[in-house]
Amino acid sequence: MAAPLSLDIRKRIVAAVEEGASRRSAADRFAVCESTAIKLVQQWEQTGSLEPGRMGGYRPFALAAHEMLVRELIAQAPDQTLDELRDRLAGRGVMVGRTSVHRYLSALGLTRKKKTLHAAEQDRPDVAAARTAWREDQPGLSAEHLVFIDETWIKTNMARTHARAPCGQRAIGAVPHGHWQTSTFLAALRCDRLTAPCVIDGPINGLTFQAYVEQILLPTLQPGDIVIIDNLGSHKGKAVRHAIEQVGAFLLYLPPYSPDLNPIEQVFAKLKAMLRKTAARSLEALWTAVGTLLDRFSPRECARYFTNAGYRSLKRN
Repeated sequence: MAAPLSLDIRKRIVAAVEEGASRRSAADRFAVCESTAIKLVQQWEQTGSLEPGRMGGYRPFALAAHEMLVRELIAQAPDQTLDELRDRLAGRGVMVGRTSVHRYLSALGLTRKKKTLHAAEQDRPDVAAARTAWREDQPGLSAEHLVFIDETWIKTNMARTHARAPCGQRAIGAVPHGHWQTSTFLAALRCDRLTAPCVIDGPINGLTFQAYVEQILLPTLQPGDIVIIDNLGSHKGKAVRHAIEQVGAFLLYLPPYSPDLNPIEQVFAKLKAMLRKTAARSLEALWTAVGTLLDRFSPRECARYFTNAGYRSLKRN
């Protein structure tokens, strides 16, 4: 930051103007901008002083006196734009610019980020009550007996969604748009391992899920295990419950609209990220990649998935 003009130069510029020189000629004589000469004369006429003002240091935010109002408006509509927040502040009599809003939100740590969405139905009284009851029932269960199962899609057009490129230029990538194949991956998550993995060509239905349970899942179950799945119609066949109970295990259904209560969803998120990196373009390559990547889920990581889904207080024998 440049130093301010010395007081001596300031006085000489103003003296030259008072002696009849124009502001431009006075500025030229002392090698300063014409605007500097104009401002110095104005300062002298208005204050009688030519002392330089304070440079740098802390400058309070224009919205500092309205922090509670800003936080209140953000809480009411967290996804509003800077322009929308500025307009709402103006409606409350607080007039500031868009840049001032941006700077103040950054200072408060209220940064813009991608939303973490959940099903709006979770807010319904019946669903909320079911979710609360589910959480309250969990401490009586032994973690090593919990078996969470679910399925997810995997495709031959998967690719990473982000890349680097020069500023102002798009990051370009290519994926199949007209011809790709979709498979279904199923697995079971325990507190220390991933078991019963299976890949099916195409989507899943009730009969396919029943076959998975009978042929792939059942051999991994022990008496006393508790199989937990979501409320999809394809999961609710009577034959599925009968098969699980035949080996001395139990079947529980998660509350509706509650994928966040199933820790295997975190497995699927990581698996898909790794498959996007692999970018397999054939079923054979895709299925081979899945088989290779399953070794990436360590016992410690599986336990963390349980914890992240809210199963912290589970009893362990």
